[in-house]
Amino acid sequence: MLACKNITLTAGKKRLFELDELSLTRGLYALVGRNGTGKSTFLNAILGEVIPQKGEITLDGRKVNEITTAELAKKISVVRSRSQLFGDHKVQDVLLLGRLPYQRILAKPSREDLKIVEKVVKDLELEVLIQRTYNILSDGEKQLVMVGRAMVQDTPLILLDEPAAFLDLVNRTELIKHLHQLSQENDKLIIFSTHHIEIIDRYCDGLLLIDQNKLKCIEEQTFFMNEIKQAFGLNIG
Repeated sequence: MLACKNITLTAGKKRLFELDELSLTRGLYALVGRNGTGKSTFLNAILGEVIPQKGEITLDGRKVNEITTAELAKKISVVRSRSQLFGDHKVQDVLLLGRLPYQRILAKPSREDLKIVEKVVKDLELEVLIQRTYNILSDGEKQLVMVGRAMVQDTPLILLDEPAAFLDLVNRTELIKHLHQLSQENDKLIIFSTHHIEIIDRYCDGLLLIDQNKLKCIEEQTFFMNEIKQAFGLNIG
């Protein structure tokens, strides 16, 4: 599904990292690295919003920057690190926005659309929020709703930039656990950037680690913590 070959990513004149080759089809992958190493830039490059200085990123064999916006919306859903503004829309309406790529202009939500939203609400335990106004929610609640919207969009690839940034440990663990379940049961590829490393080796299928201007993929869970320890110079038990 997602393939990267001979990538060099930069920010202005700063070289962020190089990536020789990466090919991912399904599973939950944590994107980890120090601040400023290029995590968000990499996610934006996968979306075709940032063009690598060198190399190419393809989705199902096509260069991502050559895929139309309408097509891409059916292939990739994204959750940004900062909450978006939705006026006085209720949470249910925000979730239904995830179905827009599949609807005609001004079309009403179908029975299938409502069914998908209902399942996501149940899976993420959003029942108590569904009729509340999005903009009055806490940062953590807004982030959960954004994750829900991405799930409602039902794309084969989901990108999340710090999805658990405002969640407590319990909700953070439940979210990552559910993302892993979603990837396995629905053959989805989910990549999320994070600074919360305590649950990576419990639920993730792979680690995308940016260190010393290189991005490498580690898929052996027993190596995750040791690789992170070396990259960050931490003492992790």
